[in-house]
Amino acid sequence: MQNITIVFNKAMKMSDLIDADYRLLLLLNRLNISLGFGEKKVETVCKENGFDADCFIFLANYQANKCITNIQDSFHSLPLAPFLQYLKSSHNYFIERRLPNIRRKLELVFKGNGGLLEMVLDFFDNYTHEVFEHMRYEDETVFPYVYALIDRNTDKRYSINIFEERHNDIEGKMNDLKQILLKYVPGTINQLLMVNILTELYQSEEELEVHTSIENDLVIPRVKEIEKERKRKKTE
Repeated sequence: MQNITIVFNKAMKMSDLIDADYRLLLLLNRLNISLGFGEKKVETVCKENGFDADCFIFLANYQANKCITNIQDSFHSLPLAPFLQYLKSSHNYFIERRLPNIRRKLELVFKGNGGLLEMVLDFFDNYTHEVFEHMRYEDETVFPYVYALIDRNTDKRYSINIFEERHNDIEGKMNDLKQILLKYVPGTINQLLMVNILTELYQSEEELEVHTSIENDLVIPRVKEIEKERKRKKTE
C-alpha cells in the first residue's frame, strides 16, 4: 500500500504517484500524457511529453490537497505558461468529453420519462451553455492576453481585473442539479446508473473547484503583478 501522506516530488516514479492518488490520472489526461511509462520517474515522463516537471508536481500536490510550503512563493518560482496550458486543456476536456458524457447518461436514465427528461436536460443544457461561454471567453480573450503579457508583446487595452469582475461561479448550478437528482428522482429510475451520474457530478464539482481556485487564487494575482511590473517599466 502506498503512503498517501507524502508530498509528491519529481524524483518519484510516475506509477507510484498515481498509485498514491488515482485521481491524478485525470491530470495526466489533461496534459495528454499517456499511460505505459513503466518505471520512469515523473521528471522523465514530463520531459518526454514536453511539460515542465516542477509545474506538474505543483499541480499534483495542489489537486491532491498536499501541503505546499509557502504556496504563493512556490507558484511564483514557476513559469506561468504551463498552467495556462493545463487550464485550456481542462476546458477542452469538460466541454468535449465530461459534460457530453453526463448528458448521454441523463438521456439514458430518464428514457421513457418524458416530462422529467425534458426538465433535467433543459436545466443541464442551460448549464452547459453557461460553462461553454465562460470557458470560451477565457480561451479566446484572457489566455491570449496573458501569453502576450508574458512575452511583453501586448498593447491591448485589457486588464485581468476585467476577467476577475466577470469570473462567475460555474460550480453552483452543478450542485443544484446534483441536489435535484439526490432528492427528487423517483425510486423507479435505474439506481445504479443514477449513482454513476451523481458520482460523476461530484467529481466534476471537485475538479471545477480546483480549476477555479487555480485561476482565482494563483493565476489572477500573478498576472496582476506582471501587469504592475510592465506598467512600472513603461514609466521609467
